[in-house]
Amino acid sequence: MKSIQLSLLLLTALFSSSHQLSKPEDPTYMAAVVEHSQPVGDSPRARTTSASESFQKIIREVGDVDIIVFPEHIINSQATATFVPHESQNITPCYQTDYELFLIELSCSARANQLYVVINVVEKELCAHGAGSDTYNPCPSTGVRYFNTNVVFDRRGRIVSRYRKTHLWRHEYVSTSVLRTPDISIFRTDFGVTFGHFICFDMMFYDPAVKLVKEHKITDIVYPTYWFSELPFLGSVQLQEGWAFGNDVNVLAADASKPDGRTSGSGIYAGRGGRLVAEIFEQPTTKLLIAEVPKREHGQLAPTFTPLFTPQRKTQRLTGLATYRDNNVDIFESELLDEDFLSFERQLCHGSFCCTFSIERKVTSAAENEVPSSGAKSYRYRIGVYWGNETTVIGVDRTEQATCALFACTDVRLASCGYIYAENEEVINTHHFTKLSISGNFPAAPRGRRLIMPSTLNALFLPVSVSDYEWIESPEAANNVDKPILVDLKLAKPQNDLLTFAIWANYYTEIPSTHNLDHMQPNGTQSSPATSASSAVSVFWILCVLSCLISVL
Repeated sequence: MKSIQLSLLLLTALFSSSHQLSKPEDPTYMAAVVEHSQPVGDSPRARTTSASESFQKIIREVGDVDIIVFPEHIINSQATATFVPHESQNITPCYQTDYELFLIELSCSARANQLYVVINVVEKELCAHGAGSDTYNPCPSTGVRYFNTNVVFDRRGRIVSRYRKTHLWRHEYVSTSVLRTPDISIFRTDFGVTFGHFICFDMMFYDPAVKLVKEHKITDIVYPTYWFSELPFLGSVQLQEGWAFGNDVNVLAADASKPDGRTSGSGIYAGRGGRLVAEIFEQPTTKLLIAEVPKREHGQLAPTFTPLFTPQRKTQRLTGLATYRDNNVDIFESELLDEDFLSFERQLCHGSFCCTFSIERKVTSAAENEVPSSGAKSYRYRIGVYWGNETTVIGVDRTEQATCALFACTDVRLASCGYIYAENEEVINTHHFTKLSISGNFPAAPRGRRLIMPSTLNALFLPVSVSDYEWIESPEAANNVDKPILVDLKLAKPQNDLLTFAIWANYYTEIPSTHNLDHMQPNGTQSSPATSASSAVSVFWILCVLSCLISVL
């Protein structure tokens, strides 16, 4: 009898340990992303401990979700870097001792709470005597190299995927390694969804981000980031939602929270169904965002409708997030619109690339007892058009862009575009937009690399809701990248406080960026420091010998 009872207990434990919220046949799954502030502590070890404890607490309290994603650059630094096994090794750090404690703890936390957990870490790898991975940069004299790495734990705490960042932010190249052949990192879940993942700046490049979608047919993306927002086109949520829309995929984006350092904005997006949840903050914030995400094989999610439009002279603004300015707008073909314009139509061209604009506004009446000060400000607007490869993304890497845009400026100068009014300035909407239509015939992409997406932004640094605009492609862009394509973007509902309304296209130039680092020089094999030194000595002696010969002659 006791043996039967023991067997029943073991069976109960077995089935309870494989708790699974969503099943493969379900039309949705539950996802969570975490916007997380910088950990506190007077040493790297103390900050890592603080972050690990915070992550574990969030995992314990998240409730019924299938997958949770944490942001980039939060949990550790090179001082607490950890080894990370490849998924092929089938390792569960929870019962291993070869890794940093935080990796072990989070593996145990994923197992205890039975959900998929995605974190971003500083990974270390031994590389002396030819060991380790094939990277652009040589092995440091310490014999240890570092990667910016995503780690995915399954419900049992096992590492099921590892991804090493391909496109680093400029200062990262000094101390972080890059694989010569980018990782293509994919993991399959027990709830029937296959994810691809990459990190932060990777979103601006074809390989591996768009390659996951176009060549590997991935429909769900995990995206830890520490994004530096740039106006008017590359705010954090603005980019996340636009990229998800342009590729028509689900994106789970977790951003760090350091608004005075230009970093905030996390969300969960359902492709052309728009954002399911997204927030951006003016103060450092740790917050959990949860959404029920549609599985793409069950069809497209209809956009959520927004409240009826009400003209407002004053609207809530977000001013506490520092931002970069997109210096690319300085080489756009642009035109300043009249301060009090009510109707405007124009075709504007940059070289052979032309965009058509049709805009109408109405005066916004002041509410009763609303008397703005004599110094109240209102944004001025420009239209801009660009096509070419003399642009960069956030001043870091070369790009090839095509853009049709309306964007806000703080005065009549082009140099004021991409800035917002400060918190202490009173800002009013003297007019509201009742019609706004932008169209362009976007060039073909002979290399098959083109992403065209909406780039919109309001005063809260959030995109215009998908249900508030229409997007028309003729023919469908995704299936005809080798042909020109006509794209129309138009408001479906009036708007009060637009900062940006644009069609933004990335053609993924093959012009390399070297970041002023020798080991990133294109198409060349790098000499080791010893080889370089011996080469320099050889040249010196050759010059000496030639000098002697010339003097003898």
